Amino acid sequence: MLVSRIEDVHIVGDAKNGKQVIELCQNQKVDLILMDLEMPEMGGIEATEIIKRDFPNVKIIAVTMLNDYNTIKKALRSGMDGYVVKNLGIAELQNAIETVMKGQIYMSPEITTILALGVAGRKPKQAYVPDLTKREKEVIKLIIEGLTNELIAEKLFLSPLTVSTHRKNVLSKLNLKNTAMLVKYCSDYPEILD
Repeated sequence: MLVSRIEDVHIVGDAKNGKQVIELCQNQKVDLILMDLEMPEMGGIEATEIIKRDFPNVKIIAVTMLNDYNTIKKALRSGMDGYVVKNLGIAELQNAIETVMKGQIYMSPEITTILALGVAGRKPKQAYVPDLTKREKEVIKLIIEGLTNELIAEKLFLSPLTVSTHRKNVLSKLNLKNTAMLVKYCSDYPEILD
């Protein structure tokens, strides 16, 4: 949605996994890829290595919620030209695209900080913590415990529809597709519930 609002950028296709991204590059001229890192069948880092080998002029920007030091390091070593987190706005996305198209590397400011701390041997903050409300955090904790929307509603004195709305908002804010991904994310980054 953001990309379609940037002048002089034309979307030539989208893909659901790394293999489809590679096929897209084989079948048409692609200048730039906005690459998710976690995809089924083939992830973004593996796809980037192949694309950079076969199509070295294609620029690739990681657009992801993953912002731990080791993942950033692997992504950059795979040949990615940029690394941004999914909460970015249109101005930053445009800046990232313009920067990598000039042959430079672009990273979101928080990514630069995480890399610097990692290189210095200091523990960087592990996860981008979105602006979750107190109620959303309560709902997440109950989801992790395995409660259904109806049981959560009963426990928090809400309607099941309200709980369903909170669940959808949380998944959207964290850019996750389902409850299993939410549980894993919270296991990896428990600080989002602080």
